[in-house]
Amino acid sequence: METFLKIENIKLWARVGVLYEERQLGQLFSLDIFLWTDFEKCTANDDIKKTVDYSKLVEILKYQSKKIYCFTIEKYSNEILEIIDKEFKLSKIKIILTKCNPPITGFDGKVSIVRILENK
Repeated sequence: METFLKIENIKLWARVGVLYEERQLGQLFSLDIFLWTDFEKCTANDDIKKTVDYSKLVEILKYQSKKIYCFTIEKYSNEILEIIDKEFKLSKIKIILTKCNPPITGFDGKVSIVRILENK
């Protein structure tokens, strides 16, 4: 049975974008995270220390987002993956990072990148 933890719609403010204004003022991003690990250790004893502390994860990502300054959503998504991997050492991580309001004339949609990291 495959089990993963899903954390949805984490709101992050980061200075990411090609336009100068995007990097100076920042903009809103939304992040969905999927985390794979051995949840049986937690399940067996209801032990909080044997699972992912997602409140800590959200806190770390919100703090780190204030330090981000880059041109591309690709670079930002890589930074997020590295932060999660370093802190939690999971077997698999999937993220969906969405730029909520990209400054594209005549476009009112969103732009997302999906990244998957598997540790063997």
